[in-house]
Amino acid sequence: MKSTQGTSTARRQRVAWTGAFAGLLLCSIAPCHADMVLLSDTTLVSGSGSADFTFNAPGPGTVSVALTNIAWPQTLSNLSFLASTPSTVLSSWSTSASQTGSFGVNSSGTYFADVQAIAGGPMNLGVYSLELTFSPQTPVPLPASSWLLLAGILTIVGWLRTKGGAWGSPEVKTHPA
Repeated sequence: MKSTQGTSTARRQRVAWTGAFAGLLLCSIAPCHADMVLLSDTTLVSGSGSADFTFNAPGPGTVSVALTNIAWPQTLSNLSFLASTPSTVLSSWSTSASQTGSFGVNSSGTYFADVQAIAGGPMNLGVYSLELTFSPQTPVPLPASSWLLLAGILTIVGWLRTKGGAWGSPEVKTHPA
């Protein structure tokens, strides 16, 4: 009689290792992008106000903007956003609701953002949140250490297969009759 417990365990181990290898290979083939938050700020506005921000882009890429009109104690009646270099306007809009957008930067350097807000309601107060996220143009390369890890794991799997371990032929246990 064969023991099905040993065969079942070996089969589960093979499936788990195969899934892990496939995941590692897919992650290493697909380009990876490392988005980073350049600026995150929440501001209370009494009446009307303007806030100026500076942020540094590490290289060419896309800056995503999320300007959120938070309903506390009431929403703001107007929000305006402007992104620029010292000489050029990169993006601007005006809205009374939350808005997202993006603009490109051609090189690393210091950039500027300006948010103007007008509160409304009986208390003349409002809150907005601003978040700028940077996505590089080129994918971030996979570190050489992951290739080394993959080579080591494949070597161990090959060694286990030749030794008849979890990847080799399962042991057949027989019980005396």
